[in-house]
Amino acid sequence: MENNPYIAIFLLLFPLGLSASERISLSDYLAKVRENDLELKTEVSKAEAADARSSGIALPPPMVAFARMRDDAGTSRGYEINQMIPFPTKLTNDHSGRKEESRAQKEMNLAKEREILAQAKRAYFSLWVAQEKIEILKEKKDIIEGHIKLSRSGVRSDSFLKIHLLKSESDLDLLENEIEEANQALRESKVRAAELVNADAASFDVTASEPPESKVSSSTEKTGLSHQVESKRHTLESFKSFESVANSSWLPDFTLRYKQMGPGSMFGQYNEAMVGVTLPFVFFWEPNAASKDASQKRVQAELELEQAERRIENERYSLTRKAMSLKSQLENINTKLLPRAKTRMNLVHNIVPRDMESLQDHRETMEAFPDLKLKALDLRLEFETAVSELEKYTSSEAAHE
Repeated sequence: MENNPYIAIFLLLFPLGLSASERISLSDYLAKVRENDLELKTEVSKAEAADARSSGIALPPPMVAFARMRDDAGTSRGYEINQMIPFPTKLTNDHSGRKEESRAQKEMNLAKEREILAQAKRAYFSLWVAQEKIEILKEKKDIIEGHIKLSRSGVRSDSFLKIHLLKSESDLDLLENEIEEANQALRESKVRAAELVNADAASFDVTASEPPESKVSSSTEKTGLSHQVESKRHTLESFKSFESVANSSWLPDFTLRYKQMGPGSMFGQYNEAMVGVTLPFVFFWEPNAASKDASQKRVQAELELEQAERRIENERYSLTRKAMSLKSQLENINTKLLPRAKTRMNLVHNIVPRDMESLQDHRETMEAFPDLKLKALDLRLEFETAVSELEKYTSSEAAHE
């Protein structure tokens, strides 16, 4: 069989087993995190368990007993049914408390989702910044290499140029270390990104697309009530209900009993009904202790709610101001400094340096552009980190507006 030359060319261009890095957008990555993150699945399981516990009233199960009585004259059989019924306010308040616990867990589930997505967003931006930084450092490396070639033309006639050349060569070697450091940062970013989607870091090879700049409002009112605060609020309501249950422990519970025995040799069939009432005030210290304990738990929940409201309010204010400041700095670099630096670089690129001073100006001008791009990247990462931290305290409804 003759070899097909087109197949050979295809295999040379596209070797088998070579897989390109998968490009993924921010929205697609966040969707993968929602679907695969193990912490989120754990929180969903907790919320479902709390919802299951909140269903129905906590009424003790009835007891059924079968009796058999035997004497010399014969045998009789019967049965007995017992049911303990707590005081009605205990049942209603206990059910209300468990419902509030379920709502608190659901809010905590939403809060955890916001926190995980904030981590995922930071991981994605860290990955993208690491990619971009490597490319900019390579661009800077090309600039220094070109500058070294330009400097060598005048080394023989000027000893100061030799010093300048040696410094440039040393800076180039240092830049190699920076590139390797950036490559390591990229590898670490991929590992973190893989963890959040429950993937194997060794096989998780993705490339982040440039994400759109996040939006931030100068007003914290648009972020809505945080799920963290709502969870604390429902927790407080549950403790209030359980405090009412404890305060009701002074009230009696009821026991209903019905018994029926078949006819025997000495007596005929008989039925027996009984209503019993507990006397909790006899051992008064027990309901008193339960009431005080529930009251202290309610007070503790009130303080935790107040603390959470104040802490989150202050963090929102601080993060909003920080994000606005970083956004202003970023706009200044992108709209003013970078265009000017690029214009200067284009002008200097066409000018041949003739002395030490012009050679130094040439290098500083050429390097200013990639250095500003690196600065812009760092500011972008700081800005997106501040916004993602702020989004932790944003309600799901406000986040989708």
